[in-house]
Amino acid sequence: MKRLTLLATIVATCLSSQTLAHDLGDHLPKKGEPTAVQMAHSGNTPVTKDNFIAAESDKYFFEQQEKSGLNQFTHDRILLTMETQTVVRQNRDTLYSKGIWDTRGGLEFSLPVLDTYQSLQVIDENHRTVAVIYAEQGKNSIRITPDMLSSGQHVWTVARTQVDANTPEAIAAGNKKQDMIQAKAQSTQPYKAKGFNQNDREDVRLSLEADVLKLDFTKGMGAPEGKAVHPAQNVKLRDVELFHARGMTSMGFGGLPSEHAFYKVLLAEDRSGACQTMTFSAPPVGKKGFFSITTYGADAYVHTDKYALSSREGELEANPNGSYTVNFNCGEDAINNIKVEPNWTGILRMYQPVSEDKIVSYAKGVKLPHSPQ
Repeated sequence: MKRLTLLATIVATCLSSQTLAHDLGDHLPKKGEPTAVQMAHSGNTPVTKDNFIAAESDKYFFEQQEKSGLNQFTHDRILLTMETQTVVRQNRDTLYSKGIWDTRGGLEFSLPVLDTYQSLQVIDENHRTVAVIYAEQGKNSIRITPDMLSSGQHVWTVARTQVDANTPEAIAAGNKKQDMIQAKAQSTQPYKAKGFNQNDREDVRLSLEADVLKLDFTKGMGAPEGKAVHPAQNVKLRDVELFHARGMTSMGFGGLPSEHAFYKVLLAEDRSGACQTMTFSAPPVGKKGFFSITTYGADAYVHTDKYALSSREGELEANPNGSYTVNFNCGEDAINNIKVEPNWTGILRMYQPVSEDKIVSYAKGVKLPHSPQ
């Protein structure tokens, strides 16, 4: 019964037109309304649940190409703020570098060897992860060809570069690491939008948000279906099911497969804005792994300045026993307090787990935010 109550609550929230206390700028799309760029690429192909993944991927591909051009990265030089967000459910875990690339003739990526976390994820036109490489010896290069993709010849890439702290010096050091990412493409054929109807696509995306509590993240993201995977790709073959795959695509494009990161949706016991709390042990992540909690308003955008905490230095204070307590709207004196608005949601993100089995088991045991006892 409790699960059904939570589901009903989030469905109502997704469909709500409630005005948030902190309105966002005009650079962000309004809920249910495609942007001018999206409408400029809109066409006559209807979008249904059956072809939503292709339509949503298409949107991300043409939007990124408009921003960065072809075969080059656009680097985010600072961690995410309320003013710099561009899509739903972004986070400030790392510095991000994104681009659209043509794989025809071969496409090569390489990362430096670093003592901190840096990864590069390659995603095809069907939102399948073709490869994940790391800034580690033996795991830091990949060559992509069209035959490795489940659809098309272009890929969307996102590199994640961790910084030691949210300070000018640490950010500058992270920028230098971003500039060390290397790419070489042989073909310069631009990505062409597929002509999906953008109003349809947005309607379907919003309708899928009601499925969030039913999603199995281990079945939502994975390697291209029906393709052989070689070790350099560093991804698992897995059974990706349409229901979970399109739900994950609608929830946040570009999520990492479960062996590389895991995501737990945080739905509080009371989402009115009243004080809520949660305590959890440190997730089982590797030496360079890390974790964060990011919160969002009812429209899945950030609406407060203090909306997230990370295990990065200087952000998240541990309890004496090594566990962590995070509070939500419990006052400035509360440990690890995040400010949230009514009908908020959150995500616990855990990067580079020691194993998929261990992180999945751990996440199941994390108690959701609840009212203080």
